[in-house]
Parts: sequence; structure tokens; C-alpha cells
Amino acid sequence: MLADAQGGNPVAFDALLDRHRGRLTAFVASRMHHGLRGYLEPDDIVQETHVEAARKVSEFIDRSPAGFYHWLVKIAEFKLMEADRRRRAKKRGNPASLKAEPVSLQTSVAGRASRGEHALRIAAALDQLPENQAAAVRLRYLQGLSVAETAEQLATTPAAVKALVARGLAQLGGRLKTTS
Repeated sequence: MLADAQGGNPVAFDALLDRHRGRLTAFVASRMHHGLRGYLEPDDIVQETHVEAARKVSEFIDRSPAGFYHWLVKIAEFKLMEADRRRRAKKRGNPASLKAEPVSLQTSVAGRASRGEHALRIAAALDQLPENQAAAVRLRYLQGLSVAETAEQLATTPAAVKALVARGLAQLGGRLKTTS
């Protein structure tokens, strides 16, 4: 599918993006601070990430099974920084430093609001977890690291990561059920 997407097949590219959309949206939501959330929705950043990825997909070099997702995360991180710079420039009233507004304004307001609320609920629930559990869940599922990579990042064992993630997901599930 990646080779087809890099070859210019838009259907393959869209399928590849759809595979990572939910996880990427959750990652972006977890990285957006309060000021930026008032300016944009996580889906705005995801849409900008997808546009940038479409422009640069032919340059992507696959180095690992999760390589494409990690590449999308790096683009999303850059788009978050750009959006925050635009927000701060707009707040200062410096239109010369503003670039184009987000491309995702094509999404319906109701759809963006619903997805944004869901992402905010997930981010809030993650913030309520013990720090080590939240870190394990973020690294494992939002950044797409393997158990071994997560263990290395947290300076712990793979078994400990599995336990932290299991407890974290169980608590997240309970918290999300009570807030829905």
C-alpha cells in the first residue's frame, strides 16, 4: 500500500492515512495546550498533517514497521508548532507573520466539535492517570512505540510497560465510560 501511495495512487494514500487517523488525532489532542485548543481543533492539525504528507510522501523512506506513523507524528509536531506561532502572532496583532489558516475548515462544525470533544475527553482522562501509566499509554499508543521502545524510554522492563499500559487502559476505559 505504501509503494502504491508513493507512486501517486490517491486511493492507497487515503487508505494509509485512514489507518493512522484515530491514533494521530489522539496524539495531537494530547499535545495541544489549552490556548491552542481555543484556536484550533485536533482535526485541524491532522488535516494539515495529511496535506503535508501528501506533498512529501514520495520522499518518505520506510525504516521500520511503524515508520510511516512516526513520520506522520513528526509532521504533526511541526504543524502544532506552526499553529502555535500563528496563534501567538494573531494574539499580538502581527498579521505579517501569519500564514494560511488551517486547511481543515472543510469539515462540518458539528463534526469537528464532536471529534474535538472526544479528543478532549481522552486527553483529560489521560491527565488523571498516574504519571507512569499515562506516559506508558502515550508512548505505546499515541506515539506508536513498541513495548521494548517504550520500556527503553521509561527506563523500565517490557513486563512493567505491559502492566502499566494494561492498568492505564483499564482506568481510561472506566473514566471515559463515566464521562459519556
